[in-house]
Amino acid sequence: MSFQTISLRPTSTIPANRIVGLNSANTVGYCTASTQMPLGISLDTVLDTTASLPIQLNGIGRLYFNDSVTAGALIGCNSNGCGIPYVATTNTTYSIGILLGASVDKTGTIAEILINPCARQAP
Repeated sequence: MSFQTISLRPTSTIPANRIVGLNSANTVGYCTASTQMPLGISLDTVLDTTASLPIQLNGIGRLYFNDSVTAGALIGCNSNGCGIPYVATTNTTYSIGILLGASVDKTGTIAEILINPCARQAP
């Protein structure tokens, strides 16, 4: 399966397998909460803010998790761009995609997700 990528300059050091979103001036940083629209997942670790960060926009990607998530569940993000269970807390929140395979039960797990950034409405 092919996927699309884009490279943008990061605003800070960003490790691989983190959820990122657009900032001003075509730069990217961690998505800081599920209320920020995600762009995709970082494919590499970039330590230099003058370098380009490759970002996977769609397809099956690998994401670092910071919480337990049930298989097939929607995924939100925390302030460090890590995957957490998606929770609709405000009128519009965003999910980066769906967890594929087995449930994630340990912090620090890297698991495959179907990247499909989208807005959800609170119940």
